[in-house]
Amino acid sequence: MTEIPLFPMPLVIFPGGRLPLQIFETRYLDMVKYCLRSNTGFGIVMITEGSQILNNPDEQLPTIKHCGTYCTIADFDELANGMLGITVEGQKKFVIRDEWEQPDRLMMGNVEFLADEEDVEMPVAQEHLSGLLESLMSHEAVQRIGLSCDLNQAVEVGARLTELLPCPNDFKQRMLEVKDPLVRLEEIEKLVDQIQKEQS
Repeated sequence: MTEIPLFPMPLVIFPGGRLPLQIFETRYLDMVKYCLRSNTGFGIVMITEGSQILNNPDEQLPTIKHCGTYCTIADFDELANGMLGITVEGQKKFVIRDEWEQPDRLMMGNVEFLADEEDVEMPVAQEHLSGLLESLMSHEAVQRIGLSCDLNQAVEVGARLTELLPCPNDFKQRMLEVKDPLVRLEEIEKLVDQIQKEQS
């Protein structure tokens, strides 16, 4: 069991994913400073109810999912608006076994890290998903965060597609919790078919 800070957000990130964040709340500025100083990371977990920002000291903390991704800080910079900008990179999936809050309202968790998924080559029948991902990754916003992916590996293709496709967070969370990369690809293929039908 490992004790880590938790960062609840209305989104999902997978191991290997990259995400730019703006940090302005004191509890998270302190957390980022600590992570940079100690060369550690924090867990990003999806919010199921409530807000990621506390508008007053008595506001209740959000309700969160219990499977998330441990992230480390890949880059940081002061933004034009004066806020701290960081880019995080997903490292490992975890399950929260216990959670609590510190006096500064930072959420903490005792987590169990999950085993990495086995590398599996992309099935021939689903190679079109690699092509779709390649076109999504050519977008300027995606290139700006320095995302990379092995288009022949099912784990990476499934993870990046889940992050980049316009689909509900509940679906993304369900895909995060899937342990078999081939099952994830099948679910993504169904989603892509559905999106294409709606657009035609």
